Amino acid sequence: MTRKFIFFGPYITTPNASELRLRLLPQHLEDLASRPHIVKFGGPFFTDGGAGEDDPERNYGGTFFLMESEDHVAAREIIQSDVYFKGGLWDRPNIILVEYTPLMGYPF
Repeated sequence: MTRKFIFFGPYITTPNASELRLRLLPQHLEDLASRPHIVKFGGPFFTDGGAGEDDPERNYGGTFFLMESEDHVAAREIIQSDVYFKGGLWDRPNIILVEYTPLMGYPF
């Protein structure tokens, strides 16, 4: 039986974070695309609430997604296998991975 988890991975805030994100992004997207049965929904979040989506100066704050896994250990292993984790883009001490129970409207 699968359980549902929310992942929140803020990015590091060093000057090279933007370049690191761009360099790792293709592999990150490829990895996520290979796991549609696990990672159900998600994307980047931003720290500049007023900027438009097509603004090249957008401030990326991190990644969030909803995922399914057999347990918390397996979910954590999936996170730790991601290139953003291995490459040091996610601010590891501030990663949040919690189980949740959808009460309504869970479409997948």
